[in-house]
Amino acid sequence: MIKVSILLMVFLCWGCSQTQESNTTHPLVGEWKAQWKTSPSAFPEVTGIEQFSMNGQLVFDKDGMVEIAAYGFPGCIFSSDTMRHKLHWKISNDTLSLMSENDPYGMPYSIIKLTKSNVELKLMDDIFLTLERKSL
Repeated sequence: MIKVSILLMVFLCWGCSQTQESNTTHPLVGEWKAQWKTSPSAFPEVTGIEQFSMNGQLVFDKDGMVEIAAYGFPGCIFSSDTMRHKLHWKISNDTLSLMSENDPYGMPYSIIKLTKSNVELKLMDDIFLTLERKSL
């Protein structure tokens, strides 16, 4: 009887730890629609640019990797073509860092807002990235 009780306690503790672990997944993990924006006044020396926003997608995984697809096009300030990257991500205080393998600093985005369905980020002083969760 004691062995059964001990096994039951071990099983319950293991089950609780598994549930707790899955409930602590970071709010960024998942698929997000993305939009990068800036202002024409941020780049006064640039000519021939018609669009100061670009759409894309970010997919964050729980292992610290993010897949980024940025849908550039001709006349876009960010890129004239689609770009795809797979980077590491890390949050420290109020900063989301997107880093390549050999770059420990990466691109530091300031976190303005972070909820389960929306994220607002700022890169430097003039580039804004808004994320909207694809599905909850």
